[in-house]
Amino acid sequence: MNTKSDGLAGVAATVLLAWSVGANAAMAQSVPEAAPFDPVAVVNGIEIGRSDCAEFERRDTAIWVEVDGQGWCLRYYAGGLSPAAGRPPGAASVPVAAIWLNGDVLGPKGNDATKRQSGFGPTEMVALEQGLAARFGVPSIFLGRPGTYGSAGKHFTLRGRPLEARLIEAALDGLKARYRIEAWSLGGHSGGGTLVAEMLARRTDIRCAVISSGASAYRAYLEARGLIKPGEPLTRFDPYQSLDQIPADPKRRIFVIGDPRETNVPFAAQKRYFDGLVGRGHAAWLLPLERATDARHHDLVDFGETANGLCAAGASTQTIIDTLNRMPEQGPRLTN
Repeated sequence: MNTKSDGLAGVAATVLLAWSVGANAAMAQSVPEAAPFDPVAVVNGIEIGRSDCAEFERRDTAIWVEVDGQGWCLRYYAGGLSPAAGRPPGAASVPVAAIWLNGDVLGPKGNDATKRQSGFGPTEMVALEQGLAARFGVPSIFLGRPGTYGSAGKHFTLRGRPLEARLIEAALDGLKARYRIEAWSLGGHSGGGTLVAEMLARRTDIRCAVISSGASAYRAYLEARGLIKPGEPLTRFDPYQSLDQIPADPKRRIFVIGDPRETNVPFAAQKRYFDGLVGRGHAAWLLPLERATDARHHDLVDFGETANGLCAAGASTQTIIDTLNRMPEQGPRLTN
């Protein structure tokens, strides 16, 4: 485990300043809408045309991206950002924004989305991000992966595939341009964490990366679970195979958070990716937290979100580690 840590001097002033700035920034956020997410649509696939997406864009809850000549409407929910419409020319840029990529919302058979996509919708998502923006004093965004949280696509066939990574990359580019964001604090849970690891090899604008219970060494995860035979070809991306493509950046911090008791994504597979990062000279920290309360010891979203927000706000590494270790037991939550 990398024991490198930042000094605590100046942390209080930095965090207080961030909170002061955030108090004003959090006044602007996506416009909520009353309709809840439809779990049936999540299973069958979500289609959003260009004109409908344009209406969502006017509400600051969607970004239209094009990959291989095909357009996709990806939904997001933001707190603490000035609305896209009416941003004055020459307005100040956003130094760092925190953005979160959710985990999978379907089981292995892909026929039930009621656990993660029922009983709430964009209104609750906007409130969540508004609260995070106020808590950490930085703009906060939840980006729905294709086919989840209202985003177009069929989640079951896209999750973990190269096309999903390209869509997320395009959405990050689009949001960055729309809000004049300079850099990302990019966090994600489970399959979203796998995407965070993949983005590290594709981007130079990530100042913080938080991987919560992510299958960032994807082949190792599948082999440990007996889901693939050694040498069998993958149809999904494996961030572990892209470690050599991660650009050097001494200012970037990477946090790998997992529960050693995990039975879904084995902790050994998570540590394998961490070891690969450290072995290549990247500033990375492994945080083994026996804090997940679900049966698989997998759900560490609250801890990942906290690390992502604190890192975006400029808190020291030691402050982030200490905060996660002191956090009380977390209750059930709507989103992942």
